[in-house]
Amino acid sequence: MKKVCVVILNWNGRDLTLRCLEDLRKSDYPALSCVIVDNGSTDGSIEAIVKAYPDVGVIRNAVNLGWSGGSNQGIAWGLAHGADYLLMLNNDVWADPAMISRLVEAATKLQDQAVTIPKIYLGSDPTRYWFARGRINFWTGLFSNPAFNLIDDSQFDTAPEVEYASGCCMLMPKGIVECVGGFDHGYFSYVEDVEWSIRSRRAGFRIVLCPTAKLWHDVSVTGKKRPAMMRYYLTRNHLWTLRRYASLLQFACVLLLLPLRSLWRIFRLARAHDAESIAAELRGLKDGLLADVAPASSVGKLQEFEGKPAGAYQGL
Repeated sequence: MKKVCVVILNWNGRDLTLRCLEDLRKSDYPALSCVIVDNGSTDGSIEAIVKAYPDVGVIRNAVNLGWSGGSNQGIAWGLAHGADYLLMLNNDVWADPAMISRLVEAATKLQDQAVTIPKIYLGSDPTRYWFARGRINFWTGLFSNPAFNLIDDSQFDTAPEVEYASGCCMLMPKGIVECVGGFDHGYFSYVEDVEWSIRSRRAGFRIVLCPTAKLWHDVSVTGKKRPAMMRYYLTRNHLWTLRRYASLLQFACVLLLLPLRSLWRIFRLARAHDAESIAAELRGLKDGLLADVAPASSVGKLQEFEGKPAGAYQGL
């Protein structure tokens, strides 16, 4: 049986990670291992995890390497331990016990030439989607999630191919990772799953929804802790991705729409009296438009990732 390594990141999320590990025990997939990548937690996470789950792999980072950097470490650990699949999984989720089996079954039928994803539902309303369909439009510059908050009536089951996967949960065959590489650790956090999906699809692989695989998500617990940090990376990394992959004409169209979108975000943040996030939005715009962006061919190389923080955000 093919081996699945589950990669879970933790940053001061002890209780969520412990709950996630307990939920993984219910999985009906037997060839399962797990590695926790801890990004410099100070809440006793590692001690609690090691005590409760001594068989789980643990990578301890002294500093926060972000989602992309930590994920690359977990991917490298899984490959070194003989994984045939890497399952990226948020710690603020719980799954149907058959989810992993069904994702593996779908990937096998596709000859391991596709990343498979589950239907992800809102933890606050288990009948409504959080994610099931990622769409990319380089002309408008939008990376959209048209399934969000819709009630599942099987509307996405008959056209399962998607344009990007959510890093919340994605099963990546070993061969795809070895070809495409890991995430761009320069992104630090947010939009790296979109960037990786574009890179993967341009390499000839597919991203496919498995309608029978189901997961529930508590939604951006980490982002709620640091809203300004989230705002900065969302804005900067979104622009980096467009600069890397959109044509010149497409990016010119994006630039025409960009001021209106940013002003709308700033207006909403001002109404919420969130001056820190307004400053983060402006820094994200500056760095997104002016900072150097590495070409796609130079990112995602796991053997070159040294575990150093990248894309630093002020106050992180």
